[in-house]
Amino acid sequence: MIEILMTCRTCWDEIAVDMASAVLRMDVEPRAAAELLFACPTCDAHTVRPVVGELLTLLLFVGIRPLTISEPGLEPDDVPPCHAPISRDELLDWHEQLASMDHLPAELDDET
Repeated sequence: MIEILMTCRTCWDEIAVDMASAVLRMDVEPRAAAELLFACPTCDAHTVRPVVGELLTLLLFVGIRPLTISEPGLEPDDVPPCHAPISRDELLDWHEQLASMDHLPAELDDET
């Protein structure tokens, strides 16, 4: 059991936050900062406290797994392409190339 000693900002009591009942939240982007979300064992106030530097390093080192949150985004298949849209002439050229492939020479038809 891992506990962090701190002062509750609501009741000003010295408390020990049990990491089994707390959430360590970090961004997906690498940063040396996180947030600890917990409920005070004395007054039951829900609190968010910043965790930085050495304390964050120690928590990660002893095996506390953070909840990582990233910005919502599109699936890779739903992201629009970065190149210019296909012009009408390019589309017509492509259809002509496809049509010419339908009429393969006889020696190529035998191989397939």
